[in-house]
Amino acid sequence: MRPLFTWLMPTLIWAVVLWRAPSAFTTRANRALWAAFTAIALGLSCRPAFIERTLGDVTGIRDVTQLLKHLAGVAAAYFLLEYVQAVRHRPERPVAARARLLLTVAASLVLTLLFVFALPHDADGAFGIDAHYGEPGVKVYLCVFDTVFALASARAMVLFWSNREAVPPGALRAGVTCLAASGATGLAYALYRYHFILTSGDTTEFDADGRPVPLQDAVGEVLPALMLVLLVLGVTLPPARTLMGYLRDQYALWRLHPLWADVVAAVPQVVLGTPSSRLRDLLTVRDRSVELAHRAFAIRDAVLVLREDTPVPEAAPTPETAPAPGGGSTAVADEDLARAEARWLRTAVRHRARSLPAPATPAALAATTGGRTPREEVAWMLTVAAAYRQLCTDEGD
Repeated sequence: MRPLFTWLMPTLIWAVVLWRAPSAFTTRANRALWAAFTAIALGLSCRPAFIERTLGDVTGIRDVTQLLKHLAGVAAAYFLLEYVQAVRHRPERPVAARARLLLTVAASLVLTLLFVFALPHDADGAFGIDAHYGEPGVKVYLCVFDTVFALASARAMVLFWSNREAVPPGALRAGVTCLAASGATGLAYALYRYHFILTSGDTTEFDADGRPVPLQDAVGEVLPALMLVLLVLGVTLPPARTLMGYLRDQYALWRLHPLWADVVAAVPQVVLGTPSSRLRDLLTVRDRSVELAHRAFAIRDAVLVLREDTPVPEAAPTPETAPAPGGGSTAVADEDLARAEARWLRTAVRHRARSLPAPATPAALAATTGGRTPREEVAWMLTVAAAYRQLCTDEGD
């Protein structure tokens, strides 16, 4: 468990820090959140042995990482509360903001003084304190940190949970719920650490060289790891859903492109959008949902224009073959209708290229209007585009 916490968690948090770095230059909330993750990443990065040795050699203090990781934790708690307050969008009394800052500064100062004057420094690294859990100075030092951590976690939990119903259902609410759960996990960890510190006593074992063997505390390792995972999920779920929607729309535009490009060329008198290559579509970094709907309805507009040049349909649809609302049919499967419309569009585009009238519309498509909503229309046009693309492949185009 300890190697997992030592290497995997810093890697995860540093990835979030790099990912959110551009947002640090935007809003107050984003700056506070980025600063909180940076502080967490710095604190977790003190755990690998080679970093402990390097910092000890540079500062001349063998266990300086013990202080650095706790100061980073206090800073992370402060910035996390600043983020919570910023995203609430509710007025706050200036005295409350000053109180948070003063508490952070005071806690950092107390931890530093206790580290210098009350803690033993007879072991290397952040685990040297494990040899002295029963000493009063160690207990006070750790309890000061856990108190700050508990207050920040409890405050974050309450504020996130109380604002959960104020956000719309979906990824955003799920993210807020994860943030509240992260606060609850942090509070549980702090309370557990109180119990562990006050009941462990001098139970540390020493190896053959007289160095303390780090206490194996599975609960104390799992809880902070779970807290960090929930925190990362809370801030990544909403943008992850946005990213997935963007990728889904880009893929749909990619699939629609052959059909859309052909009808743009076949019906130039109708404004169907500016012709563009597939590569240009992929390099467009913005919301694509509106563009996707526009292209689906542009293809439908082209169909209507092409039908104006067609002769009378081959035969009137019968009740058994009449399309159902939304482009479906009671006797003809949607896939068959899509292939029929794709085949007719393929022929109509070719006729237009030779200045010929469009062919007669198949009877099954006489009343086809696609979907009743933009989403249904996009889904229908994707099915038609797939059949159209298959026809082009079969014909060697």
